[in-house]
Amino acid sequence: MAVKYSSYSMVKRLLALSVLIAFFAVIVIARLLYLQVINGYSYVEKGLTEWLRDLPLIATRGKITDRNGVVLASSYTTYDVYVRPADVEDASAVSNLLANKLGLDYNEIFEKITTQKLSEIKIATDIEKSDVQEILKDFQNGIFFTTDTERNYTYDSMLCQILGFVSSDNSGQSGLEAFYNTYLQGIDGVSLVESDLKGTTLEDSVTYYENAINGLNLKLTIDFKIQNEVEQILAEAMQTTGAKSISCLITNPQTGEILSVCTLPSYNLNDVPRDDIETLNSLSRATTIVDTFEPGSTFKPIVAAIALEEGLTSKHNYYYCSGFRIINGVRIRCSRRSGHGSQTLEQGLMNSCNCVFMDLIAQIGLEKFYDYLEKFGFTEPYGIDFPGEVTAVLMPKPSVTAPDLARMGFGQSIAVSALEMVVATGAVINNGYVLEPHFIKEITTETGKVVYTRNKTIKNKVISDRTSKTMREMMFSVVDKGGGKNAKVDGYPIIGGKTGTAQKYENGAIADGKYVATFLGFAPYDNPEYLVYIVVDEPYGAYYGGVVAAPIASSVFEQIFKIENIAEDENDNPDEKTIELPTFIGMTLTEAASTLAGLGLQYLVQGDGDYVTSQIAAPGTMVAENDIVLLIFD
Repeated sequence: MAVKYSSYSMVKRLLALSVLIAFFAVIVIARLLYLQVINGYSYVEKGLTEWLRDLPLIATRGKITDRNGVVLASSYTTYDVYVRPADVEDASAVSNLLANKLGLDYNEIFEKITTQKLSEIKIATDIEKSDVQEILKDFQNGIFFTTDTERNYTYDSMLCQILGFVSSDNSGQSGLEAFYNTYLQGIDGVSLVESDLKGTTLEDSVTYYENAINGLNLKLTIDFKIQNEVEQILAEAMQTTGAKSISCLITNPQTGEILSVCTLPSYNLNDVPRDDIETLNSLSRATTIVDTFEPGSTFKPIVAAIALEEGLTSKHNYYYCSGFRIINGVRIRCSRRSGHGSQTLEQGLMNSCNCVFMDLIAQIGLEKFYDYLEKFGFTEPYGIDFPGEVTAVLMPKPSVTAPDLARMGFGQSIAVSALEMVVATGAVINNGYVLEPHFIKEITTETGKVVYTRNKTIKNKVISDRTSKTMREMMFSVVDKGGGKNAKVDGYPIIGGKTGTAQKYENGAIADGKYVATFLGFAPYDNPEYLVYIVVDEPYGAYYGGVVAAPIASSVFEQIFKIENIAEDENDNPDEKTIELPTFIGMTLTEAASTLAGLGLQYLVQGDGDYVTSQIAAPGTMVAENDIVLLIFD
């Protein structure tokens, strides 16, 4: 019995041992599966960090070009120099070589190599390829190179607020560089060299390269030729007007493409004032997109279009202007103190008569007016491919009084961006289509393969073809024989438009003597392809849009016609009567107005004095019939 018991006990013990061994085997196998299969990649990475030393291979940032391929922004390759102390055989020779070839201090290099406990030590950055080639002629072990890129803007300040700039690590910080950063920056590569824990390169080591993937290229809707002319015209206008700033925005109202945009003063993209944040923030603002202002009378075509679309008026409807309207006890003046008398809607637009548009918006009514503002896109971003787009600043409907609504009729008590004015006016003249504005035309690879093409995007149709045609005709009359005459280009009777003048506000009150002068025009008026908006902020002296902004627009249109080889019309005003302008200085307003009417000339008044103290144009100037004379009363 004892033997049987002993045999049975032995069997039990062997079975228990087997189970125990199997249990531990399962644990070991499970652990191995976890380490090698489930979590193996992370441990391989940890191992790599122990025996591979990495240096970056920077991707080349994509180019930015205009619509015709003119390069506006590009990147060029530079090199950084490193030393791996563990691989250096002769520290003195390495230090001497780098000091001589790079113009650096020998002692500083030698101290870094011999005292710093680092795997790699950066000696120099942004050196040229020729410097690398010189070092390679007398190469010493322990010296390594990596590539880097630097951004270059071909035309310095051109389009500076739109292109934007990049950080020190080539990441977009503002403008299109920031908005399209994901596409432009590419993916960096890396150079890996086998080494021990001390950083010494292993014998017979292999260098592994993960090549960089270069960024994509942007082709913009911008037209370099037009942009170049606009920048020169605005620079000259800054001198002649003494303005705080001047902006120009040009689009194709049939497509939503932005052809040119410029704001002065500007800054050099190749020398960004990063040490002066206040100046940088001021000069880098794309004010036409991210800022709002009271548009003044350039807003009147939108009000007229709404009234026409609603059947409330026609271009031949008559209105009477006494020089003011009294609304709920508030006296609101017209631009001409003596009034325009009886006039049609078309004449009211030509004369920029505030009274006509106070009557129109009263007919439209607050609810309908705000409905149309939404349809025109003033209440929501259009979705332009640019950071920081703003929307109009509108009073809450319950807060709008009758006088407030009246002022909105001629572009006051409402603040909009230049971009909104261009898009909304584009709808007024392009048969009613609100189009999404955009800068991008194509995105391509470095080999030229097109990976994205931007098409026209219609946001809404807000007015009929018939209303739009009527508006084009009336706005043509504004330039042909109304207040926008200074925007005309001799030989080209194809421009329509509207002038604007608005007071500025500071701390909620009217800023004394500060105005924004504007002109919004298009050509050809029967089938518009170019829509030009000029905004002159705080001009010195004369401040009316027809006097200050319209001539700038004329220069811009003239250059566009030359660039596009648009032929002149030889029959444009062949028998136009010219008049030698007399002096009005010392006259009362009544005397001057009577004389001007007899000569077939129009006038604007600036100041509140009793007698004319100066005039624009000057006495003796040859002017055409229906031209505008500015009478200044100081």
